[in-house]
Amino acid sequence: MKLNDIVASMSGYLSEQTIVDFIMYSKAFDDTRYSVLKTKAVDKVSIALLAAAKNSELFYDVVQWGEDTGVASKATFSRRKDFLVNLNVLFEESVKTPFGRPKIRLKLNDCKLKECFGIPA
Repeated sequence: MKLNDIVASMSGYLSEQTIVDFIMYSKAFDDTRYSVLKTKAVDKVSIALLAAAKNSELFYDVVQWGEDTGVASKATFSRRKDFLVNLNVLFEESVKTPFGRPKIRLKLNDCKLKECFGIPA
């Protein structure tokens, strides 16, 4: 999927600011110094999670967008989230819901993002 297609598919699932941040992070990680990492850590799924965390989006909403548009499976989103949580770049906040299990709100650790990747939040 091209960047334009991914961005177009995000509206209706994620906030406008998350989409803007996704574009910004995509351009930042397009730098050649991240080419070694792209296959493992910094792909479009990871970038979507970082942008969502910057704007305190629900993990459920990001996964729903990814599955509905065919970007990635729930398992792929979970693996990338766990990787970023283990780096302390992301952290999770539990949000209680009236029905069912609590949802997870993604939060960004700005200092760790800059430390790990050299990219300001």
